[in-house]
Amino acid sequence: MQREGRASNKPSSLSAAGEAAQTLRYLNQVRSADQLAAEVEFPGERDVGTTIAQSILARRAQLGGMFRSLDQVDEIAQIGPSRLAQIIATALKQRAAPAETIEVERTHFRSLLLQNPNYFGSLEASPFKPVKVIQYNTTYEELVCVGLNPPFDRLETIVQIKRPTGYGGDICSTGSLEYVRFYVDLNDDGVLHDVGRASVRVYDIPGDKPLCYALALDFTAIRNLCVTENLVRVRAVLSWDVDPPPNTPGFVPPWGNVLNVEVQIQPRAFIDWGDLFKDLVDLEVKIPDPIGPIISVLDQGTKLPVALPQPLSLAQKKALYARSNVPLHRFAFPEVQQLLSATASGHAFFSSGSETSLMQLGLELSEVGDLLGKLEVVTDGDTSFEELRCIGLRPDTDLLEGVLTVKKSSGYSGGLCGNGSTEYLAFWIDAADGAGFTYLGTATVQVHDLQTIPADGLQYAVFLKADLAKYLVPCEIGPRVIRLRTILSWETAPPPGNPNYVPTWGNREECLIQLRPGELTGHIPLIETVGDMGVDDIDQTTGLATGAGVYASLTANQSPFGGIVTITGRIGDPPDSFGGGATPFKYKIEVSPVGVDDWHPLTNPITVKKSEFINGFPQMCGFFEFVCDVNLMAVDDGDGLGDGWYEYIEDIKGPHTRNLLVDTLAFWHTSAAMEGMWKIRITAKDPATSTVFPGLQEVVVRIDNTAPTAPPPAPPDPSAAIKLAITSATFLGEAIPAVDCGQFPVGTILTGTYEVHDPGTTSTDQHFGSLSLGVIPVGPAHGAVVVPGSRAFPVVPTTGEAGTWTLNTGDMAEPNPPTTPMQACGYVIRLSASDRTIVNSGYVGLSATADVGFCLVEAPPA
Repeated sequence: MQREGRASNKPSSLSAAGEAAQTLRYLNQVRSADQLAAEVEFPGERDVGTTIAQSILARRAQLGGMFRSLDQVDEIAQIGPSRLAQIIATALKQRAAPAETIEVERTHFRSLLLQNPNYFGSLEASPFKPVKVIQYNTTYEELVCVGLNPPFDRLETIVQIKRPTGYGGDICSTGSLEYVRFYVDLNDDGVLHDVGRASVRVYDIPGDKPLCYALALDFTAIRNLCVTENLVRVRAVLSWDVDPPPNTPGFVPPWGNVLNVEVQIQPRAFIDWGDLFKDLVDLEVKIPDPIGPIISVLDQGTKLPVALPQPLSLAQKKALYARSNVPLHRFAFPEVQQLLSATASGHAFFSSGSETSLMQLGLELSEVGDLLGKLEVVTDGDTSFEELRCIGLRPDTDLLEGVLTVKKSSGYSGGLCGNGSTEYLAFWIDAADGAGFTYLGTATVQVHDLQTIPADGLQYAVFLKADLAKYLVPCEIGPRVIRLRTILSWETAPPPGNPNYVPTWGNREECLIQLRPGELTGHIPLIETVGDMGVDDIDQTTGLATGAGVYASLTANQSPFGGIVTITGRIGDPPDSFGGGATPFKYKIEVSPVGVDDWHPLTNPITVKKSEFINGFPQMCGFFEFVCDVNLMAVDDGDGLGDGWYEYIEDIKGPHTRNLLVDTLAFWHTSAAMEGMWKIRITAKDPATSTVFPGLQEVVVRIDNTAPTAPPPAPPDPSAAIKLAITSATFLGEAIPAVDCGQFPVGTILTGTYEVHDPGTTSTDQHFGSLSLGVIPVGPAHGAVVVPGSRAFPVVPTTGEAGTWTLNTGDMAEPNPPTTPMQACGYVIRLSASDRTIVNSGYVGLSATADVGFCLVEAPPA
């Protein structure tokens, strides 16, 4: 808005939206008044530059830390036409300034790999020779921390972005992806298992560095009883722009790095009766009557809960650490802190007896003075037992993360079968809006004494779902970068109102974080992913998705959707319904064929996973279970708004919070009869006031539920098989009879044909993905390969293809021979084909197979 009675100072040249956007980006990214005064030159006004710059930044702070329009700049009293024109000229000059030089190996990374998969020397066994070896280059990005949140089996990691450019484009572009693939020694036997990968999108962003991004992956851990310490190795592989190949823990990324850490798996809270009974039988333990006959018929699937742990008293901890190097001011800290807190009652201080309160807890008089002396004078946190290593934000989910290291084997108030102790991580942000640091919440993780500790310590992680909606801005006015501060404190929660709190045990970390672009106002509902693909990765003309899955380890390439299509998203600023007593909002998801408005609500029951916290402490929703299923039913509330309304259970307003582990809104069950283009929308409402909040999106997707088939008949027939045949054979250069399931001498070269298409049932569009040819069984084939071994889109057209194949069974003088001739045996050549459909929101490819058999017999004597 302009001030009344004043004309706009914006020059006519700013009719170009691009120039206005560039000016806003420049003003929003300036870090200080001195920088702005130095870069903007006002002719003839040499002494007023700093004053004007200070006014500009002060106004920016009043507006929440970002200018959203040039009108807001125009309203500043000292700004006139000439000064605004000079600011604009400076902004455009900054844009035209020579960009930082980026290596061709970075700018043409993918094209170089397409020419030579081993261009950078990443592959140990490859027929291609390296051209320029680049390995573990961390000048652009670096994986700095990996940890585990034990109750949630969630691996968390922080990636730091170090440079302003080299990431594929600015905040309004698609940027590029940083991938992290995780490996876990699940059985603690030295074998690393691929448990999946996560990714985060990054951009060219000017300004201070590093920027700290968080990634997370949930996996299924193998849990033991608390009497067995379950410390396992985790490897995380960071790779820029190209997904690290699966099941390849030795992969060497050209751009990125590898971290190896050890983590502690959450103990199991129950005993499997079946396993215990089997052990008793194997050990030939005789159980006397009448117990023996009774337990022998008990359900083998019964789970026997272990006893709930109890906290250790100060006297018990003193006895526990009597022969250790854990100092008194460490293990007595929780009790002393409680007595020193403002909530302690007067009788704790004015004791009329012969013992002080601390002596009554189990300390000697000589110990009390020394203890208080070491605890009352704190100038900086002690990090000898634990240390916060790194923090970050996953922008697309507003998820804050922190990774800390536990450095010692004892000093944590008991072992795994007890309560242990609490590490608190409190989070604040400074949005440069004049409010200073704003408290977002506190997360916790329990730690315990262990018999052994790795040399580099054990890595733990926490997460906190934050409400950052009010800080979001559209990408056109520039990236929103703010400062994140996190304080680690052992056994005492940092005060929410004190971002400068100095913990006795712990430390503080800060880093810059980038918020997701957008502007979520009010209670507008938002669809974020469809079929595990971000909405921005779905072409709204074709309905096809390209990019990395948000939660699943999938990569789409012009892919349609099929099976169960998961839809995720959120409602802006939901009410305090978990702890505050407010009525939860509701929402419904509707779908319609493109071209008409024939909207149908999704009404099937859905199951979502939730976790609940009180003051940062995870709450058990089952016996020692911190993640539990919630069944949601779609209902008609009788308010005239129709059927299909689900309850929205997310509540991130503290101190009682309830999180969805994945922001699941609905599961859309699709079928072959639904193939074609569809659109999806979301609507929310407040049942307490009958207020409706329409969504602003209609997300277009293409459905394809038909696997590849033979040449498309008329009409298409989904039951048609893909084609594979043996058409000819030669032995010692001479043609011999060839038929499917025929018999051939060892050394024969077999030739055949294949044909694969992906016609769909109701649509002419085809989405062929890939095919592979191989020989089964592998062992007696001695390395024999079918040529071609594989073919894929886009080398193969989206319609599929027909081709020929060959198999050399042992003619060592001809191309592609096996290591040694194939053994005389029965074999099958298998053709496997798949399309590009994202199936059940979890993997790519509806598939089909075809086999042709043959027998090899010993060749006749020469």
